[in-house]
Amino acid sequence: MGRFFVAGLTALGVIGFSTSLAAQETPWPLTEDDPIEVQGDRPLSRDEIVRGQRQLFGGDLPYDTAPRFHDPVCIAVVGLYGQQNEMVAERIRRNIREAGVALAEPDCKPNALVSANRKPRKVIDALRKRDPQLFNPDSDRAIARQLAADKPAIVWGETVLRTNDGILLGNRSTANTNPAFAVPVFFGTNPSRHRANLYQAKMNAIVFLDLAQLEDMHVTQLADYATLHLLGNPRDPADYEAAGVPTILSLFADGPRKAPLEMTSLDRAYLRGLYQLRRTDLAWNLTASVLRSYTGPAVFEDSGAPTTTSSPTSPS
Repeated sequence: MGRFFVAGLTALGVIGFSTSLAAQETPWPLTEDDPIEVQGDRPLSRDEIVRGQRQLFGGDLPYDTAPRFHDPVCIAVVGLYGQQNEMVAERIRRNIREAGVALAEPDCKPNALVSANRKPRKVIDALRKRDPQLFNPDSDRAIARQLAADKPAIVWGETVLRTNDGILLGNRSTANTNPAFAVPVFFGTNPSRHRANLYQAKMNAIVFLDLAQLEDMHVTQLADYATLHLLGNPRDPADYEAAGVPTILSLFADGPRKAPLEMTSLDRAYLRGLYQLRRTDLAWNLTASVLRSYTGPAVFEDSGAPTTTSSPTSPS
């Protein structure tokens, strides 16, 4: 299932920065004189939900399926200070459960990785030489674009096509054809305007964080930001001003003192809506699924269960 080897990342120098704090474990203090206004969550109207979802999470290919994990997710976090690795990992696991996504068993091989390093370009280059299967032309272009923009978070992953019986495209045996380009025979499929014969499955997802750009970040903010990129497909770049709604995706654009302290109600509705789709549902179904999943601002209690803090806004 997974293709990551965390021990190998250690050998590449991903971890071992115990001399400097990578992220805040407690919220930074705000005084009455502090001019920074934190973007809190708020109830959204139907139009705001639709506009926010389309501006932040797209759906540009309505007659394609939305890429997501279809196998259980196994999370690994490396490179942060001390217990912060496990704090971020546990927060992400909590988010995964809340989104209705299956978690892998504890002894699993990771297929979702968050890695922090002071030299992301160097480590990514070393990782490409060590594990070239983690890269492809699309991911190479995405990585190059993000590195050129000096982004604090470098995000990529591997997405493959599966037939609607769950078999990987190109993995079927064939006597006379290169398996990498084999065209599978579909069994029991019927053309449909509503469901696809092929669907996009995330095989792995990676978020590389630049430690030099994490000043004042809270571990919850980092975990929630990473969760959206690991599980979902945020636009890159996203137009936060046009979206007009609070989102943890603005963490690096707005800074940790102004961005939300955690995923917002729209962020969570997006993940729930994405993972409530049937695997062959076309992407144009995503907006309706997000609307159905939206329940208004919520917070986590000590048990980890979300609790609505205001009356849900009707999507109708």
